[in-house]
Amino acid sequence: MQSLSLDRPAGLSERRLTARVRKSWAASIGEARAKGADAGARLPSWETVRKFDLGDDWRSCFAVDLALSDPDPYFIYLGEDLDPLMTAWLSEDSIPGGAAIDMVLVRMDEAVLAKASISFETVAPLHDGRRIAFRSVILPLSDNGVDVTHVFGAANGRFLGRTLEAQAQP
Repeated sequence: MQSLSLDRPAGLSERRLTARVRKSWAASIGEARAKGADAGARLPSWETVRKFDLGDDWRSCFAVDLALSDPDPYFIYLGEDLDPLMTAWLSEDSIPGGAAIDMVLVRMDEAVLAKASISFETVAPLHDGRRIAFRSVILPLSDNGVDVTHVFGAANGRFLGRTLEAQAQP
């Protein structure tokens, strides 16, 4: 039986992209700080994160420079696997006029204010009646170890079929 070889860094056998990325972030600051227990631990910088050995996971990562994000997020890194999430338009019931990636952007403030990781997953309706199973992690970064200056994270989505209600519509 052949085994599928994925380009993952050694020691990262976790199946979920978001858990692997969060693990690298947490290792750079210590697990206690990642859980919010040790306010004295320093947040990693974007320069530190750029050195992470994430293998192919980089394709699903993003980074936002908060100083340049006024009013819209300024991506300083956007992995190519996120392209479909930039153009998968959500239904008006979700985020009006928003793309799937916007589910991350509306939660960035949580990670910034908490100075801690934020993970979430959801199934959201798209404007064309399909759905997307979406998972993301948002991680605060700091140039000085304390003040959040960047946000780093990973996201992925799997497109699902149309809902029964959408199938009934012409």
